[in-house]
Amino acid sequence: MDLEFTFRNIEPTEAIKDWANKRFRKVTKHLREPSSAHLTLSVDKFRHRAEITVHSHGEVLRATEETDDLYMTMDQVMSKLEEAAQRAKERARA
Repeated sequence: MDLEFTFRNIEPTEAIKDWANKRFRKVTKHLREPSSAHLTLSVDKFRHRAEITVHSHGEVLRATEETDDLYMTMDQVMSKLEEAAQRAKERARA
């Protein structure tokens, strides 16, 4: 499954989309049947913000991160999402 993107105050490029999709593929290993995912990237002066929402098998996982580097922001938000997916997987298993 691929991500849907929303860009605010930033030019959409294939490099950004490829980077996010690559990181998201690692997260999907921990998800049970992801149905939809949406990543919003915004820039306000020197603040880069990423918000991701994933709907997966009746669950909604969200993560938000804000830093001064766009790629670092995407990495950190995907790491948070991966941790949330692992916790959800463990809860479902218990």
